[in-house]
Amino acid sequence: MIRACGRALACALLVLTSPAVAATPAASKPATPFDVALRNWVRANAAMTARAYAHAAGEAERLRTAIAAFLGAPSEATLAGARVAWMASRASYEPTEVFRFSDGPIDGATALAGREGPENRINAWPMDEAYLDSVANSPRGGLIPNLSIPMDRSLLGRAHGASDDTQVTLGFHAIEFLLWGQDRDTVTAGQRPATDYLPGDAVRERRRLCLGMMIDSLVADLAAVAREWRPDRYGTRFTTLPRREALRRALSGAATLSGFELASERISVPLATHSQEDEQSCFSDNTVRDLSSNVEGLALVLEGDGESTGLLKLFGTLDPKLAEDLRERLDQVRQRMLEVPAPYDAIILSAPDDPRRRRLEALAGELIGLSGALQRAGTRAGVTVRVGGGG
Repeated sequence: MIRACGRALACALLVLTSPAVAATPAASKPATPFDVALRNWVRANAAMTARAYAHAAGEAERLRTAIAAFLGAPSEATLAGARVAWMASRASYEPTEVFRFSDGPIDGATALAGREGPENRINAWPMDEAYLDSVANSPRGGLIPNLSIPMDRSLLGRAHGASDDTQVTLGFHAIEFLLWGQDRDTVTAGQRPATDYLPGDAVRERRRLCLGMMIDSLVADLAAVAREWRPDRYGTRFTTLPRREALRRALSGAATLSGFELASERISVPLATHSQEDEQSCFSDNTVRDLSSNVEGLALVLEGDGESTGLLKLFGTLDPKLAEDLRERLDQVRQRMLEVPAPYDAIILSAPDDPRRRRLEALAGELIGLSGALQRAGTRAGVTVRVGGGG
């Protein structure tokens, strides 16, 4: 998510915005190969996005099944199964983040007729875990141990971000915390025991209820986004947009994910703060996999998914040299990603001259370079690519 730009390091990356002016070819001119390819790409991109969200929604359903099995018979084995299912669900969701920041159903108002999109309910972070449950040095703190407040869906909804962005009670990371607990070191992930979910005790019953409601909410939110991308809903509206406007949205989403959200928020900020609290999946030590799955999303929009072609083929009809530059930059991002070792928190807390830190910095640099190339592609096509959540 994009947090308030109080940090100079994060905000400095907003200078990546391209100054190009949107343009549409005159109707009297014959269609160029790029115009024909662009028409085909708009339809193919909508179908590809629908498939990606449908996959994420399906994996969330499988996570719900695994959590139900765990709550039905709490044990270390069923807890491990729920954790594996959480990681699989994350791996299916993270590639879809390339479709954010582009006025689509996940983020918001334009697509949903004034209603806020469910992204914050799905993926809010960082998280103040003490707000939700007991933690080290605060055994009675949090909403779950507070028996004076009824534990129901209304509470989770009202409490989510009630007065601060870190007050997270919904989404992947709230579920992650309930499954893993606090991560107390840089060697292992959180070590919450399955006994925290044995029935009978009042606090444990509230924790069981809370986890069940959280996964129901996540499934519903992802299903709602997947539904919006069907041909009879926003999917059709996307294909009827002016074609260069559809292209602008796709390029802006990919450039923002690459240059701002990944390079700044998820890499540069935690490196600068040396804080595990700024690591995205800090309870499960899944952050390196998260980043890798985000890179898969960038590859998805550039290369396509096997059924639909991506932006590389589209721009190949306009400027083969530019398309080759995009391909090479994507390859560099992939290579740098392979060089980043887990766990992520060990890199964050490492010394300034640690080679792992330099590898992560190199990845951030390549992501910024790819973002810039996406903006240049927009300029070449006659559209304005905005970076930093500006749509």
